[in-house]
Amino acid sequence: MASCGRTLTTCVLALLVAGVASLAPASASQMDEGVVKATALVKVALFVDWPPGAMRDRFVIGVAAGREFSQKVLDAVRGRRVYDRDIVVRLIGDSDEDCACQLLFVGADEDDRSATLLRAARSRPVLTVGETTAFLREGGIVRVFRSDDRLRLQINKKSAEDVGLKISSRLLALADRTL
Repeated sequence: MASCGRTLTTCVLALLVAGVASLAPASASQMDEGVVKATALVKVALFVDWPPGAMRDRFVIGVAAGREFSQKVLDAVRGRRVYDRDIVVRLIGDSDEDCACQLLFVGADEDDRSATLLRAARSRPVLTVGETTAFLREGGIVRVFRSDDRLRLQINKKSAEDVGLKISSRLLALADRTL
């Protein structure tokens, strides 16, 4: 990716993470939290390096979350690309524990399944993203959450290294706390 594009992406991600746009639902014109989180998934992925051979012809985002959020992810990725690959969203069902994706998002409403999904993802270079502190304790890599009306990140760098992913120092610098 060209350095100019990466710089622009850094600025956009910084704005999302820093919460320049308030997430408080003061008016209908403001973006809702789900839209911001869905967009952040793609932005975060741009600051992760996967090991050789981990990428296929498409970038697959697995989503284990409610239908409403899943639709927001589908809308957010429409027409977008990650590392010159089209993005495909795969909904992870109740009986689906196969994490054949590059990024796995586990919503707070799926917290009871997060440990099972994370165990399945640990055998592959999968960027795991969730919303709860338990998710990070169980070995998830990135936590995306709302605090003080801002979108925030926490990163478990060791979990990323354990599956062969390298998190950009720029993304680490934007995180509230790295583990």
